[in-house]
Amino acid sequence: MDKAGSFLKDRFIERVILLALLAFLAFACLNIVRPFIGPLLWGIIITVSTWPLYRWLAQRLGERRKVAATIMSVGLVVILVVPISMLVSSLAEGITALAGLLRDLTTVHLPPPPDWLRELPVIGPPLDERWREAMVDLPAALERLRPYIGTAASLALSWGADLGVAAIQFMIAVIIAAILYVTGESATDVLRRFVARIGGTDHIGLIDVAAQTIRGVAAGIIFTAFIQAVLLALGLFVVGAPGPIVLGFLTFFLLVLQLPNWLVWLPIVVWLGYKAETGLAIFLFVWGFFVVSTIDNFIRPYLISQGAKLPLLLIFVGVIGGLLAYGFIGLFIGTTLLGVGYTLFLSWLDEEPAPP
Repeated sequence: MDKAGSFLKDRFIERVILLALLAFLAFACLNIVRPFIGPLLWGIIITVSTWPLYRWLAQRLGERRKVAATIMSVGLVVILVVPISMLVSSLAEGITALAGLLRDLTTVHLPPPPDWLRELPVIGPPLDERWREAMVDLPAALERLRPYIGTAASLALSWGADLGVAAIQFMIAVIIAAILYVTGESATDVLRRFVARIGGTDHIGLIDVAAQTIRGVAAGIIFTAFIQAVLLALGLFVVGAPGPIVLGFLTFFLLVLQLPNWLVWLPIVVWLGYKAETGLAIFLFVWGFFVVSTIDNFIRPYLISQGAKLPLLLIFVGVIGGLLAYGFIGLFIGTTLLGVGYTLFLSWLDEEPAPP
């Protein structure tokens, strides 16, 4: 009994040491890859979303996978990285121009405020009063606005920094996607073996569920952005805004990046108000705020559910909840996790109970 107890004790100590070494190895590996977790997730999402397009291109090129991966990578850089870099540059130029404008405004004499400004509900009279004060002493009025202008400039700088980091992350994600294009089949085989080892061969289908969900989310984002851009372009055409098609393309780009669409239509509302087109300004504000800005909450979950073959309520909760919890990438992660969890739940329900 003493020898048996000593043997079991030694085996227990060995297992504890082995588990401690494995935990240390996992912790060390996690610290190494932690800076790349975001780009790695984006690389996987990009690869899964565009995999059918990549396979079609590779077949047209005679299965020259590296050439197809290079073409896809260049296209992704043009679509994802270049516009973000241009937006960062535009923000920097805009802040510089705003600083110069503030210096020049001290020598400008404002005209009287338009008559329609006072007629605006709630905010009209205060704005009219501030305008008339600025007519008398513009430098003093600008001095009162300086803290708000500084806050807006700081916010713009913060957005620019975030966009710069996003551009770098997308560049790394494109490189990861290029590698996954070439090694996709072997990576999928390793993942299938891992799932089979952990959950059995019956759960290998979860990989297909995750892939279909990611593709459905990508398609839902793109088509929803297209529908919103078309609706906004129609509204801009009705009010007679200049370049509605160009502004529609700009809206589509902003919506794909999950930036607010009011960046496009709100300046047009102000422009219409300045031209004393109060009715058209109110129409565009209502159209942009209540139609264009809210319709995505209904269209996107429906489109995703058609591609992922999951319940609409589950998709809706995954899209909104994932966006609130993890930001833009949560659109993919939230819906994918709920889809996998839902499939596991159904699989558990369908299992035959063990005999007594």
